[in-house]
Amino acid sequence: METPARPGSGLCCATVSGRRFWIAGSLLAAGLCALAPSLAAEPLDPETARAWIQEFERSPKGPFDAVRWFCRDGAVLEPRPGACAAHGGGIQHGRWNEHARTLRGSGYQVANLLCELDPNDFAGPHAQRETLAQILLERFLIATDDGWIFRGARSYRGALQAEDEEAGARRLVLAALADPGWRAPERFLLLRETVRLLPLQGDPDSAAHMRQLALELAARDPGFATLRAKIHNAPDAGDAARVRNYAAQPGRRAPAAEYESLAAAIDALHRARAGSQALRELAALEADAALAQKLRAHADALAAASDPSLRFARGSLALADLRDALAAPGSPERRLARVETSLALESEVFAAGSQLATGLGARSRREQLGFLETGAAALYGSGFASALQRRTLGESVARATAEPEVPLGLLRGELRLLARAPEWASRALAFHFALAEERFLQLEPLTIRFAQDRLRGSPLLFYGAVIDSLVRDTDQLAGVEHELFGVRVGSGLRALNPGLARGRLVTPDPREPLAGVVAGGIPLLPETISDLPAVAGILTRGEGSSLSHVQLLARNLGIPNVVVGEERVPAVKSRAGSLVVLAVSPGGVVQLGEAGPRFDGFFGKEKADERVVIRADLDKLDLSQTDFVPLERLRTADSGRVSGPKGANLGELRAVFGSQVPDGFVIPFGAFRRLLEQPLEPGGPSVFEWMKQQYRTIAALSARPEEQARAVSDFLARLRAWIELADPGPEFRERLAKTLAERFGADGTYGVFVRSDTNVEDLPGFTGAGLNLTVSNVVGTQQVLEAIRRVWASPFTERAYGWRQAHMEQPEYVFPAVVVQRSFPSEKSGVMVSADVTGGEPGWITVAVNEGVSGAVDGQAAESLRVSMMTGEVRQLAQATAPLRNVLSPSGGVAKEPASGAEAVLTPEEIAQLVALAKELPTRVATLRGEAGATLPADVEFAFRGGRLTLLQIRPFVESKAAQRNDYLLSLDAGARGLASQRVPLDAPPGSGAR
Repeated sequence: METPARPGSGLCCATVSGRRFWIAGSLLAAGLCALAPSLAAEPLDPETARAWIQEFERSPKGPFDAVRWFCRDGAVLEPRPGACAAHGGGIQHGRWNEHARTLRGSGYQVANLLCELDPNDFAGPHAQRETLAQILLERFLIATDDGWIFRGARSYRGALQAEDEEAGARRLVLAALADPGWRAPERFLLLRETVRLLPLQGDPDSAAHMRQLALELAARDPGFATLRAKIHNAPDAGDAARVRNYAAQPGRRAPAAEYESLAAAIDALHRARAGSQALRELAALEADAALAQKLRAHADALAAASDPSLRFARGSLALADLRDALAAPGSPERRLARVETSLALESEVFAAGSQLATGLGARSRREQLGFLETGAAALYGSGFASALQRRTLGESVARATAEPEVPLGLLRGELRLLARAPEWASRALAFHFALAEERFLQLEPLTIRFAQDRLRGSPLLFYGAVIDSLVRDTDQLAGVEHELFGVRVGSGLRALNPGLARGRLVTPDPREPLAGVVAGGIPLLPETISDLPAVAGILTRGEGSSLSHVQLLARNLGIPNVVVGEERVPAVKSRAGSLVVLAVSPGGVVQLGEAGPRFDGFFGKEKADERVVIRADLDKLDLSQTDFVPLERLRTADSGRVSGPKGANLGELRAVFGSQVPDGFVIPFGAFRRLLEQPLEPGGPSVFEWMKQQYRTIAALSARPEEQARAVSDFLARLRAWIELADPGPEFRERLAKTLAERFGADGTYGVFVRSDTNVEDLPGFTGAGLNLTVSNVVGTQQVLEAIRRVWASPFTERAYGWRQAHMEQPEYVFPAVVVQRSFPSEKSGVMVSADVTGGEPGWITVAVNEGVSGAVDGQAAESLRVSMMTGEVRQLAQATAPLRNVLSPSGGVAKEPASGAEAVLTPEEIAQLVALAKELPTRVATLRGEAGATLPADVEFAFRGGRLTLLQIRPFVESKAAQRNDYLLSLDAGARGLASQRVPLDAPPGSGAR
């Protein structure tokens, strides 16, 4: 008999690289806990982990080394009949081999045995949702990749018992359904995916099943790839005949039965029967008479509907009602029946949408807008949209259909909002699965297909087809079109920042999104990345925060940025390594194409007043002051004199808004300049003199760019290393300790943010947002001193230098001041711009916000809002779907905790405070008034705690003049100008003219 587990134990906790992992199962209790300390000693190399996964795929035993009985009392016995009879019973299954145990101990939840999972681990306030997401990803890979790591183990007798696995899955799901926490709206999608992916009863007639069979055939028969793409991208009932016709031709490389299985699956999916029958069966079980009646009404209407538009509409509404019904009274088994009915109904809605898509062009604009409204109900019912998002889409359709004929400009504006739904759906899925996908991508590249497969097998596929139809139509009426490598596209490209760029297209590995991204390139990124180098253009698969530091910097410098929908990603990736041009007009027209003579004449034509020039005001600069300056003694006029704009603006804000601005002080430019008087090395020149000589040498190498780049890299590395180790002297250290104690209290009882504040940021025409370092929540005087040195060094990173240097005059006169400000434990935080960043409409503000501290600024998937300052109307453009939030750690730094996923971060009262602030700022902050008295929009970093607004930073919001005035970019919008007022008849089909 092997080592028994502690009776009743089902979990082991291991700490790996500072993270705690709970690993379920009596098997672990039987021995892996003892292994945990050795696992924690050294993180597992991803290359080694991938090699082990491939080893499991080839092995006839998969991830197991033996089959054993695992008894209820913890005993582990040899496989013989009745082995656990004297031990209270038990289960027989495979025993993980050493590599599987090590993978699991390192946080990779692979080789899951559902029969061994403790259902209680997935319920209650500490439900292990990330572990569950990994389990579900493994189920996807098992279904997609011929068993994945269990490929051989399926034939390893006794290793996997289907009945035990199904029973374990059912226990887990019922435990979740019994937990009120799982009935919260923000968990609905994960709950529904759990029921869909775990082996409960399965739905062989689902779109996912059809898609999987097509994938398997294409893998066996490369000639089937074209038809496979058709089935994945634009499925319809005729695909069954196409598959049979293909199979009838000679030379096919797969067995005839496999083609027929796919054709039969397509027939079954498009045969109207499952939804109405499932609704009737559920109605018969429901004790709530009103709910039962509603379900029967849906079933009757669905069964009677012959037109696919009626089936799509009724099925979509039934899906939405079933989601709402999850919270109705009932046992866990009853709730499970509701979710399973919802999944069956989704297949019917998918089939109806596929049938509609084949004749979409004959439907009127009004009908198609109606499909979007009912499609929003289907997305809500499937978990891909929140109630607020469904309402937002419905209100947009209502505005677009308010009259028989509507202005073209209004219709195009509403379609831009309606076209956000696919991105919302993608972000909803990412909220639950992004962290697990990040882990699994280190093991298995096929993980990347999970989100694509799920979204394309959902009602989103038809919704996207309708959006594409209507956007193409209105763009044609407006005389504009997007272009992707010579092909007109109606959707899937959404402009964030205007600009014109030429550079090498880079598509980094999602596991290492910055690998291969170089200055001057145009990368396709999984999301906005805070430490992006000085690229020429930006393509993002997820917008993140439209007001992040990188986005604001890109907008300021005229760097074009485009959100690329998943349906356009393959076309973009196919041109990786090519020299391309990315053009984004102020009106949102996007062109991405191969570089060539067509574009050559449009570069290098900026007018003098359009160029971004960073010029330090040396006449104003006062380097004699080295004493620390309290915020209350600073005003905007001090910017560029003793401090940068951060400290000066905070001083102004504190004078105006008092305690709404956290207390702090500034270490002026002069302290850094004094540091540079020290010799670079004993007997050598001062660091400042050495810097000036280095800049002259670098400038002289302009004709030899490779040599110049090496010289820059060597210079910056040596300078940073010197600054980070330099001693500012005993007088500085004593002054720092005294000031910290006087302003904040006893050492160790508070935290501070230590921010760089240079004399070459937030200048007229240049923001510099996020270029230099902020060290968050530093605790302890010695740690503050170290943070100050790091902040002093940060303007000399290659990233900061690269963004700045192309626009910089006299680079030796870059001086960082340092802002030291008390940490504020915000419950939610973000950025407000007192202008409409998305549409340019006067009288609106733009807000991006997340839960926790430092929200929105680093590119997190933030809540994005447009708010009318006149009416208070709020339009949600995106939901906050970052899976983690930042919280202050008592010992220093910022920790990560799960975000709630609530459909709204800000309350109406908090939004009202931001509107009031936006109205008040121009009259109270001098930097927001231009030379002629014109009001300038503000970029404000804010936070809330207990519903009270706190202000953390303010700067003028700056956009690129060149991007707004570029002749070529303006020509892309020429067709739309003057046509916005034309009336579009909604009862006519797309392609008919406007009046």
